[in-house]
Amino acid sequence: MGSSRLVVALALGLALASIHTPTARSQEGEPATAADEPSAEPADPAPEGEGASTTPAGAAEPAPASPTSEDDVAGDAALPTAAPLPDAQDAAARELWLVERLQSLTGARPQLGAAKVGVAIVDVTSGRTLFAANPDAPLNLASNTKVLTAAAALARLGPDFRWRTAAFAEKWDPVTGTVEGDLYVRGKGDPTLRARDLRALAHDLHMAGVRSIEGKVIFDVSYFDRVDEPPHFAEQPKERAGFRAPIGALAIEGNAITVVIEPDPAGVAPATVTIEPDVGDYVTLQLAEVSTTTTGRSRLSVASIVKKDKIELSVRGQLRHDHGPDWIRRRIDDPLRMISEVLRAALDAEGIRVAKGSKKKVVTGLVPEKATLLAWHDSAPLAEIVREMNKQSNNYYAEVVLKTLGAEVRARAAAPGAPPAPASWQDGLDEVRRWMVEDAGITGDLRVGNGSGLFGSTAVSALQLARALDAAWRDFRVGPDLAASLAVMGVDGTVRSRMRGTPAEGRVRAKTGTLAAVSTLAGYAAVDGRRPLAFAILVNDIPAGARGHARALQNDLLAACVEFLGGT
Repeated sequence: MGSSRLVVALALGLALASIHTPTARSQEGEPATAADEPSAEPADPAPEGEGASTTPAGAAEPAPASPTSEDDVAGDAALPTAAPLPDAQDAAARELWLVERLQSLTGARPQLGAAKVGVAIVDVTSGRTLFAANPDAPLNLASNTKVLTAAAALARLGPDFRWRTAAFAEKWDPVTGTVEGDLYVRGKGDPTLRARDLRALAHDLHMAGVRSIEGKVIFDVSYFDRVDEPPHFAEQPKERAGFRAPIGALAIEGNAITVVIEPDPAGVAPATVTIEPDVGDYVTLQLAEVSTTTTGRSRLSVASIVKKDKIELSVRGQLRHDHGPDWIRRRIDDPLRMISEVLRAALDAEGIRVAKGSKKKVVTGLVPEKATLLAWHDSAPLAEIVREMNKQSNNYYAEVVLKTLGAEVRARAAAPGAPPAPASWQDGLDEVRRWMVEDAGITGDLRVGNGSGLFGSTAVSALQLARALDAAWRDFRVGPDLAASLAVMGVDGTVRSRMRGTPAEGRVRAKTGTLAAVSTLAGYAAVDGRRPLAFAILVNDIPAGARGHARALQNDLLAACVEFLGGT
C-alpha cells in the first residue's frame, strides 16, 4: 500500500515539474482583498500585512472603501467526484484515499494554467509525508516566510522575551529633580511601541522626580545597525504605504503615520482629516479635499511629497456619510525625528524642562556604563507579538523580530563588559537558516531573504516549509505558541472569511501569503489532538485573474484533509 501511495505522489510530482520555474513578483498595483489583506485605500493598495495591528489605538481595521475579493473570482470548476472514505479501522486504505483525492483535486483547476504548484502534507504524529506534489520546487513563500521567522524567534529567544525601552541619566540629583547633563533613551527595537507609551515614559520620569534636563536628549540606537530598510525593500523604492516602513532600534507606531478621515454623518460638510500621532512640523497636512457623499462609492488617495526635513501630505477623494471613519497609513523616513518630536511634546506635557538649545536637535550616542535607570517600558512577550504578527500578517513586526534575532546572538557572543556590535539583517537571516537546518533538520537549497516575505525574497519548497512546521510542532518551546499565532480558518485573522460553514472551520490554523502572482497557505489541520497534519500549499506564477482559483485549490485540498481526519 505504501508503494502505491508513493507512485501516485511521484507521478503527480513529475507532471507538475514540467511547469516553468516561478519568477520573483512584486505586489505593486495588486488589489487588496476584504477577505485576506484589508486595506483602507484601494487607489493605492497594500499587499498582505497592512493589518489591524497598525491602528493608532489598536482599533479594528475599517472595511475597504472599494473592496474586491479573491473569492469573488474563484470560479465554479467541476470537482472530481470523491470515492467513499474507507472505514476508520482501515488506516492504509484511508491514506490511499487521501492521496488519490488530493491528486485528483490538484489537477482540477485548469484556470491556473501554467502556474507552479507545490504541495506537501505531513503527519506530525509519525513524521511521514502523506502526500507530495512537486514538493522540492523552490517557490516564493510570500508572507508564509513569517512562519519561519516566528519559529526561529520562539526557539532562540523564548516566548517570554520582551523588548525594553528605557531612560537613563549619568548625573541625576533626586533632591532638585535635575538631570545634570544628558537624558539617554535606549531602544531595543520594540515593534509595538506607540506614542502613548512615550507619554507614559515621560509620566514615569515625572513620577521619579525629574523636573528638568540641563543637557540634551540622546537616543541610543546601537542595538541595530543603521541600515533601516530590510533586504528586498529596494525593489519597490517609490512605495510610500505603511507596510514598507523602515526598521529602527527606536521607533514608534511602526514608523508610519496614520491619516484618519471621518465623514460628516449628515452627508453635507467635508470630511475631517487628521494625522496621528502629532509629529510637529515633520509631517504636515498640506491639502485635505475629501467630500462627504450620500451616493456613489468611497474613494480616497494620499500623496506624499518628501522634502529634505519634512513630509507633506495631500488627501483627496470622497467618503460616504455612512462609511464610518477610515484611515490610511504612510511610511516616514526619519524614525528618530518622529520619535524625538513625540517625546519632547510628552516631556513638555509633564512639565519637564529640556535645555532650549537642544530642543530641535536629534542626537545619538551610547548610554554611559554607570548611568542610572530612571524609567522604562517593556513590550508584551514575544508569544503575544508573533500572534499579532501572523494572524494579521504584520510585516513591520516580522522584520523587527528578524533583526532582534541577530541582535541577541551578538549580545550573547560579546565579551563580558563589552557592548555588542549592532545587529545587521544578515545576522538575523543567518539565525533563521540555522534554526531551519540545525533544529528542523531541513536539507537542500533554500533562500530566505527577509523576515516578512515581501517582494522576491524567498525560494523555499513546499516540503521544506511543511517539515519546518512539523519540527516546530514537536518542540514545546515553539509549537504551542506558533500554532496559536496562526489564523483560525473561518474565524479570525487573514482567513476569517474562508471556508465558513464547512468542516474545516475552526479545524485549520493557517498562515496566508499573497503577492501579485503568488498565493500560499500553510499551517496545521486537526480534528482532535491525535493526528494533526502539517501542510504547505504554494502556488506561484498565477495567471492574471486566476488568483481566486489558487485559493479555491487550497480550500479543496484542506477540505479533503479534514474529511480524512474525520471532520464532519
